[in-house]
Amino acid sequence: MNNVVLVGFMGSGKSTVGPRLAQRLERPFVDLDDVIEADAGRSVAEIFSTEGEAGFRERESRCLRRALERDGSVVAVGGGAPMREENWAHIRRGNTVVALMAEPGELARRLNGSNVRPLLQRGAPSIIASLLPSRLSRYLEADVVVKTDGIDPVEVAEQVHDRLSGGGLQRILIDLPGSPHEVTVGDGLTHLVPAALQRIHVSGTVVVISDQHVADRHAKPLTDALRGVGLTVRLHLVPAGEGAKELAVLEGIYEALAAADVDRQGALIALGGGTVGDVAGFAAATWMRGIRYVQLPTTLLAMVDSSIGGKTAINLPAGKNLAGAVHQPSAIFCDLDYLATLPDEEYRASLAEVIKAALIADRSFVDWLITNLPAVLRREPPAMREAVGRAIAIKAAVVTQDPQETGVRAILNYGHTVGHALERAVGFGRLRHGTAVAWGMEVAALISQRTGTCDAPTIAVQHSLLRDAGLLADRPAVAHAELIEAMRHDKKSRAGEVRWVLLREVGRAEYGQSVDPSIVESSLAEVLPV
Repeated sequence: MNNVVLVGFMGSGKSTVGPRLAQRLERPFVDLDDVIEADAGRSVAEIFSTEGEAGFRERESRCLRRALERDGSVVAVGGGAPMREENWAHIRRGNTVVALMAEPGELARRLNGSNVRPLLQRGAPSIIASLLPSRLSRYLEADVVVKTDGIDPVEVAEQVHDRLSGGGLQRILIDLPGSPHEVTVGDGLTHLVPAALQRIHVSGTVVVISDQHVADRHAKPLTDALRGVGLTVRLHLVPAGEGAKELAVLEGIYEALAAADVDRQGALIALGGGTVGDVAGFAAATWMRGIRYVQLPTTLLAMVDSSIGGKTAINLPAGKNLAGAVHQPSAIFCDLDYLATLPDEEYRASLAEVIKAALIADRSFVDWLITNLPAVLRREPPAMREAVGRAIAIKAAVVTQDPQETGVRAILNYGHTVGHALERAVGFGRLRHGTAVAWGMEVAALISQRTGTCDAPTIAVQHSLLRDAGLLADRPAVAHAELIEAMRHDKKSRAGEVRWVLLREVGRAEYGQSVDPSIVESSLAEVLPV
């Protein structure tokens, strides 16, 4: 992890728990008040006396930034420090935030007789009554919330240790009007989910939707964590793969929600791959006209693609994803620990979406992949974290610009026009989505070159990345007429004419492009000869 930052009201135990937690983690402990006093050359009380609270807060912000520049520490900050938005942004950026909480009566008991805190001059009960209510909501935004009432500091430190994520966190904001939410990327994130539900005031029953294989591996730690904060939890299983997106399966989820008495105060959690996320999200969008849900994607493809953007759907006999809704999740947790057990073929296929994201939006990410792809393929944690985080950040930025998919969001469909046609022609579930998209990208890149949209070196970069990722090993054989007919039904088509997403250069794509059918046919013939 980067830093563990302890927040909470004065008297909550930060200065006593912090050193014990630091010892348990074998990391240095930093008390921000000590940093401030060293910076000023005088005590906090003297700073308040000579500079006033406003002067102290300015000094506190400067010292906080400096303290958090050092990775791997346990940092205890003053009770008021998180209230400044700039401070809160620094506290959360890449760090795990732990709030220590105690009841007002316990705080007053601990603070009784204290003369080292300037704000206590009016007496502990008075200052607690005036300040705590306004600060409480901020403390509850922490990743981990631990009560310290009547508990020995050593035991509190142990509780915090057991609930921490092991490798640091990356948070990516999807700032959509009316439904802003975050994607959290890291390791061992299960214990962050209860706090996320508490922040959005979920108090009713929580139903976890998963398939049997995923549930056997990952459901118990999640349900235990949820029950640990007093939530009622039910686990409902759906078929694996595309079988999860059938109308009868959706009806089964509705029946489970009804049996569990889930109301608008409850929530759904999608624990699984993209198909689980699709059907669980659609159930959340339509149950009682919309309830909250959280995405816990367990596959690389779902992490970097389907869990982001709020698109939910089921399949109908007439076609894939025909019944759906845009319903944004309240939070997304991409726990990289889940990827350790992902089959190699599935992991590699999912890298098509990572490579796609880089090619359409970020030249520096492409350069990084050229150098680091071998480490990503070996699933080295730092490389995985970087690749997943950057791919998610690209999609999050595009979705934020175009939440309803009326414009620029179309660039995310680069490679998908032919990719979806291949899936439909071969049969959904028989060709991995990432593999289909990789071949679709190859066709789209060749079209880009032949229309003069980009040059040969650009498509060579793409080809090398896809080849080195092992995505072009097995060439699907499908009649071109069948692909062309399937592409006519692509969602980007207008009056039956396909609108293409084409590469302009490495790191930039253009959408809504009309292409001469003869160029499409010749490109299909070269990339996918029958």
